[in-house]
Amino acid sequence: MVTITTTPSPHINRTPLAHRLVVDSPALGGRPAPSDPDSEVDDGPSTHRDEGEIGPGFWQNPLVDNDYTFAKVGDRYWYMGATSSWSFSRRVLALLGKRMPDAAPDPWHLPHEGAFRMQWTPLGAAETPDVSNLPPLDYAMYLLNTAKFYLGAVFYLIDEPSFVRHMRELYEDPVGKASSSRLWYAQYLLILAFGKAFVVSSGPQATAPPGVQYATRAMALLPDLSGLSPDSIHAIQALALAALYFQCLDMRLAAYQHIGQALRIGIVEGIYRHMPEDVVGADYSRRCNIVFWVVYTLDREFSALMGAPTSIRDEDITVKLPSNGDNSLDALNMTLHVRLSRLMARILTTVYGVGKEFDGSLVPNTQSILRDLARLSRDLTALLDTHFQGSVSRASRMALRLILSYHHCVVLTTRPLVMCALHMHIEHSDMRQSHTVTLTPPVASLLQSCVDSAQTVLRTLRVLGDEDLLEAFLPFQLEDAFSSAFLLHLIRVISPSLIQDDTWCENITSVLDKMISKGSLVAPLRKLELSRLEHIMSALTPPAEEPPTPPPSSANPHHHHGHEHGSFLDQMEEAGWDIFDTGCMGGLSPQALLDLAERLDVEDLIQSVDSDEVHRR
Repeated sequence: MVTITTTPSPHINRTPLAHRLVVDSPALGGRPAPSDPDSEVDDGPSTHRDEGEIGPGFWQNPLVDNDYTFAKVGDRYWYMGATSSWSFSRRVLALLGKRMPDAAPDPWHLPHEGAFRMQWTPLGAAETPDVSNLPPLDYAMYLLNTAKFYLGAVFYLIDEPSFVRHMRELYEDPVGKASSSRLWYAQYLLILAFGKAFVVSSGPQATAPPGVQYATRAMALLPDLSGLSPDSIHAIQALALAALYFQCLDMRLAAYQHIGQALRIGIVEGIYRHMPEDVVGADYSRRCNIVFWVVYTLDREFSALMGAPTSIRDEDITVKLPSNGDNSLDALNMTLHVRLSRLMARILTTVYGVGKEFDGSLVPNTQSILRDLARLSRDLTALLDTHFQGSVSRASRMALRLILSYHHCVVLTTRPLVMCALHMHIEHSDMRQSHTVTLTPPVASLLQSCVDSAQTVLRTLRVLGDEDLLEAFLPFQLEDAFSSAFLLHLIRVISPSLIQDDTWCENITSVLDKMISKGSLVAPLRKLELSRLEHIMSALTPPAEEPPTPPPSSANPHHHHGHEHGSFLDQMEEAGWDIFDTGCMGGLSPQALLDLAERLDVEDLIQSVDSDEVHRR
């Protein structure tokens, strides 16, 4: 049995987050530029430069290139994208499975792998769209408002006044309107499908999502790849909604392809460039701006889920941020989503970067992302303090979506380090070495930040589940829950002292069971994968051999900051909205993130490698 311990590290201060909002930095609108000094977080002097030894096992991201990059199933090879949670679970299960010859096969071999598979026949240009069995207008309006509530920022795609006008025209002349406005009609059908999926609780025995008949009709109306649609904005909107619907069904490839098609139509139309109002008109300029940023954020999110590179460089984008010239809450919300998407892209191109220039760059790139997270954390908290005062307001869907997305970025950033630690754990187990593998203070602190964010995600979702507000159809909360729980399962075995309590096990079980009871077709698959991981990890590390949590005075470097952070976790143990009253961001404060970044000093990395070379000789 191998025990991974941690060495003492300085106290990490978890001070309240700063009350500040900087969403219009020059680096965020259009062509990236050096950040405004006024919008930067004060890094302060480096006070930990002699404590940042990392260890050679954490120099390279093992998820970028290794033996598990391509997995063969039957006669087909599957590419395991570096940032994909699905691929990460496949890699881990494959790695652990090699150590257990008698282990059951990976769940992806099961015949029911995949949540649901839609089938349709494209409708020819001369064919009339099917308008049978549409709901009454008042019920359709109800489904529209339901979709608006659940879709959140994605609903910005829809110009609501225009959409409602089209709806009334449809009910006056169904065949004529559907034939003359096919792409709008496709959007309408998808909104009905989303609304039905949100309203109807189909139960755990469901085999198809409610409203799928509307979505199937919509897919038959989508533009093909043969040329440019005469109504490009409606084409982009329909493709984006279709992409999200595919993602809800765990049809990841279809989702990625359709959002990519939407983005490319936007590039051809030039909506990624600033469109002057005096040239194209104020309404059209505003509409294109909103549509582009929604497609942009979805493309970045789906790219990360696929483990694919980003489709457009930020350097080529000159369209203004939504908050430029519009100080509304919706504009500020959309701008923060854009910033989160750009941070996601930076994570993909740095922490998960490929090429010789990234050799030995894992921790330095993580250091850079920590600074970006600190800036974003301050701005996000300032928005919450300004517009979401009080526990009930902070529990709004808009606020929670931003908070959960932020913590998902933390999890994604630190995931490669967890994989590094897992490799070390397995290698020493194979060699039957009895001595412990030591996590140096900076690495232990990084893994602790991963634990904190993952636990915050799961407890937040547990509270939403208790209030019956979990998203059982949309993919975002399930992705947050699965990726967080998967890492916590690994860290519990790799370094048990980093997890102060196991309530997260109850939380993930409650969250998944609630989603399944509400008819989620994907949650059972994720629950199966987590069960498989837990079984393998328990066999690899028998409970009787698990090391006890080190006493506060010895091996646990996070006793002090864990105790302070515990106040937030303790608050979350009390059911109800009051958990969002204070400290709703959880995790490390902006200054603590910067302190941690300073400790990951490059000079110390060099010293670490030099000392390792001396040790080998």
